[in-house]
Amino acid sequence: MSLLTIENLRVEYRRGGKRIPAVRNVSFSLAPGESLGIAGESGSGKSTVALSLLRLLPESATVTADTLCFEGQEILSLAPGPLRALRGGPVGIVFQDPFSALNPVLTVGEQVEEVLELHGEGRSRARVLSLFGQVRLPDPAGVYGAYPHQLSGGQRQRACLAIAMAGRPKLLIADEPTTALDVTVQRDILNLLDDVRRELKMALLLVTHNVGLLSERTDRLAILYAGEMVEIGPTATVLGTPSHPYTQGLLKSLPRLSHTERRLPALPGQPPDPRDIPVGCPFRPRCPSAFAPCATEDPVLRPMKNPSVHAACHLYGVTP
Repeated sequence: MSLLTIENLRVEYRRGGKRIPAVRNVSFSLAPGESLGIAGESGSGKSTVALSLLRLLPESATVTADTLCFEGQEILSLAPGPLRALRGGPVGIVFQDPFSALNPVLTVGEQVEEVLELHGEGRSRARVLSLFGQVRLPDPAGVYGAYPHQLSGGQRQRACLAIAMAGRPKLLIADEPTTALDVTVQRDILNLLDDVRRELKMALLLVTHNVGLLSERTDRLAILYAGEMVEIGPTATVLGTPSHPYTQGLLKSLPRLSHTERRLPALPGQPPDPRDIPVGCPFRPRCPSAFAPCATEDPVLRPMKNPSVHAACHLYGVTP
């Protein structure tokens, strides 16, 4: 049984009277306790997908889907009351910048208590301290009375995770949770997310631009390019034997200890402007394997030799 089901998710932004597509034809499901990573370059639509699940996009965005369902409940048709109950309750979220996510005029303890009260538990210092211990915050009592500016970046992100966990989520969305942190702290936060997921048996949707961070922390991996999903499958398979040329290019650009070259290979060019998506495959202008069909038709996801992996590429099923 799926906890989350998304079929043909589409997001458009209104700018100057025009509709600009940001996400197109994105479909996936998430089982209870499963972890899914969403990766791709900046502007690929990763965060747009994540935020659309809780209808947190600005008013200029139009979100449609054949299905956008959490535990059998259609999210796009939820009234404001049930939607507020869903946010921070069954579905928690950790944002990219913990400093802007926290209220600067309330203590961290007060902010966690607000969530407890909102979801019917009532304010409880003991429960807050328990949550702080669960996310491994040093000196939970000291953090309880501290303001966000008095904490380090890593401590603030742990506090945000405690806030997300206060609603006892079945699904946690982590949108680039380490981007604003020191490299030395990033791994600790990701390890913590993985540990908490396993302890609470909750599902995790982890969004990041760094494919390398996902290798040991997700069960499946989805790769987005220009707002479309170009590959999805078990993380070990996608990273070990990538099918789509874009996924292959991303992995080649990762730094490794075995690299002896002075410069890492990089993908040529830039992602397309969403206001001017090229006809055919949007990756064609940057693809070293492009051939005639790529210029006329946008490929659709199809199963590979390993049927657990799907990729959207004309190289499979069409003879060059």
